[in-house]
Amino acid sequence: MYSVEELQQQNRDIANLCQVLKVVVENPQLRGNPYACDLLSKFFDKVWMHLVFEDKSLYSDLLLHHDDEVVKVATAFHDSAKELKKSFRKHVRQWCNVAPLKEGEKDTFQDEMLIAIEDVMQRIRSENEVIIPLVKRLQQ
Repeated sequence: MYSVEELQQQNRDIANLCQVLKVVVENPQLRGNPYACDLLSKFFDKVWMHLVFEDKSLYSDLLLHHDDEVVKVATAFHDSAKELKKSFRKHVRQWCNVAPLKEGEKDTFQDEMLIAIEDVMQRIRSENEVIIPLVKRLQQ
């Protein structure tokens, strides 16, 4: 069984990593830097494990709930997690690839990477504002 406190701690850890990664990504000279790649890999692992944690513990309970609105919210969050995993994995691979990008690709890639980080941050905000209050309400 999951604990809301575990979910909240994971959200705090991921939000803190997002803040640091935004600074790293905004500096294009750090693309391919082994320390930046380690940090990005750690971030990817944390996000991935967080989504797996939610999948196995949180959403399985919510998707079986008798209230259709609860199931609707859980389904939307569950589906968005699939897209987030797919999108973010692609960006992590590209960031740590040291192959040179063409001049026009650099800005596009940097913008896409910042969007991917913002998507993770938005996901965390939504969990904190929607999922956690929902779970707390259902646990009462």
